[in-house]
Amino acid sequence: MKKRIAWITADYFVDVDIPIVPRLTNEYEVEWYIIQGFDGKISVPEITADCNIYKRRIPYRRRNPKCISFYADIAKQIKKFAPDVIYVDAMEVPYMYPVLDFYLPTAKMVHATHNVASYAGWHNRRLSQLYLSYVFGRHKHFHLFSQHARAEFEAMYSGKHIMYTPLSLKDYGQPTAGVAPMEDKVGFLFFGNVRQNKRLDVMLQAFAKLPDDVQSRVHVSVLGSCDNVPYYQEMVDRLKCSVTFTPHRIADEEVADIFARHHYLVLPYENVTQSGPHMIAYNYGMPVIATRIDGFTEHVTDGEDGFLFAVNDVDNLSEVLKRVVSLSQQEYAAVCENLKVTIAQRYSSESILKEYKRFFETI
Repeated sequence: MKKRIAWITADYFVDVDIPIVPRLTNEYEVEWYIIQGFDGKISVPEITADCNIYKRRIPYRRRNPKCISFYADIAKQIKKFAPDVIYVDAMEVPYMYPVLDFYLPTAKMVHATHNVASYAGWHNRRLSQLYLSYVFGRHKHFHLFSQHARAEFEAMYSGKHIMYTPLSLKDYGQPTAGVAPMEDKVGFLFFGNVRQNKRLDVMLQAFAKLPDDVQSRVHVSVLGSCDNVPYYQEMVDRLKCSVTFTPHRIADEEVADIFARHHYLVLPYENVTQSGPHMIAYNYGMPVIATRIDGFTEHVTDGEDGFLFAVNDVDNLSEVLKRVVSLSQQEYAAVCENLKVTIAQRYSSESILKEYKRFFETI
């Protein structure tokens, strides 16, 4: 008899679970609950999987107490399914976990832990931190996606049962366009929601410091939702290189071509647990330029399969940018080849899936 798994995914984490859940159905009986936000801003793609998939849209804003009955209905349905494992890849502050804990056994729950602490720029940061503390203190089984976050978590909470895997590569399909020759322009991409801790300002200031002849060889794209457009627009307007600034959410069907058209993803974050755009870049074989912090150094070997710079150091980033612009097509190809080896060794879907199965058998 197959082991049963109830899997809960918030719409903002669907891209994390799509590479995993459909491939578990050969060995497990799965019911997959996908929670969609009230505003409908995040589209959930059509998913092909040999399991029951329930897409449930929250009827109210997440902090509305009426959401309690919404989560209770999901919990009651899961209880009828009688799963052996309940995997939760959702936060849903502030009601979901208390409701699940009321109806379902916490001993069977696995919390997908994308962040060990709240970061500057989070909405309702204090409430989010209290909620995290509740979840971490009350539950036993956790899935962490970076080694440094695992070490931080274990230092804070002893006696927990932990699985570690990196994020799966994020695949948005085959691109229809190829990358432009580096002799024309070197393409740099900043992708995803613009938040304070991601330090887009540091990146833009670093590009502005490049000599005019270097900027003439550069194209910069900043693509993703942004709450403070005038602040960044002013810095974008100062650049002498060509720039595309699109401060809104990018449709999933555009992602593959966007990454294919650029040579580097720039990740100037001042703190991070793990990065979704990083795994999109790796899916398409794109090297990254990232800050020298734990969330990136465990994935990037400086000068071999990517490039690192000192956190919040505009001058150091500008030096790195100047260096990579000067690389020949052959030198860039060598970096990409090194990255290809790294990806095969560390991020294969087979090895990641094996860890999920091993962990589930211990619950």
